[in-house]
Amino acid sequence: MSTARKGLLIVFEGTDGTGKSTQLQLLAEALQKKGLPVLTTREPTEGKYGQKIRKLYSNRDTVSLEEELDLFIADRKEHVDTVLMKALTEGKVVLCDRYFLSTVAYQGAAGLDPAYILARNDFAPTPDLALLFYAPIQTGVQRITESRGEQLNDFEEEIYLQKVAAQFKQLELPYIRRIDASGSIDVIHHHVLEMIQPLLEML
Repeated sequence: MSTARKGLLIVFEGTDGTGKSTQLQLLAEALQKKGLPVLTTREPTEGKYGQKIRKLYSNRDTVSLEEELDLFIADRKEHVDTVLMKALTEGKVVLCDRYFLSTVAYQGAAGLDPAYILARNDFAPTPDLALLFYAPIQTGVQRITESRGEQLNDFEEEIYLQKVAAQFKQLELPYIRRIDASGSIDVIHHHVLEMIQPLLEML
């Protein structure tokens, strides 16, 4: 009998500036202290398609919406084939910063049909848990421009992010858990730990 166990796929989703990347790192550290094998990853990836997507941050008008979606799908297929499936088969806890729900929300906000986007992602492993972080858009924008000292890219303009947030709000899938990201880092981390506890008990 095989002793191999399936890993866990926990994805971190939400509009820009909600602190999901910070929370992913905090969770990774907490799980590693428990002795669990953890892999942290993100989308868009650093692969050839992911790099093309990152170029769109400053010049999104160079492609059509369908071409943009094709890039995200190609990047995700490569990510699934070369990283995610291998780690999950090895029994690792995979923490992914953005996944297909972000594509649904961001490309849906740009005008594509969310159901169509979901259907295009049917090859991707279903998350065991999707933590969807939400906060007032103005809070997120302030964190990007003031706390990080960054300029907003073409995916981070406030009016667009309002539309993205509306798309996220409409998502109703059994593995989604919503977390209010307007509190302190420690309070949010505590909520994250509460959300993942039932999954850890299954390992």
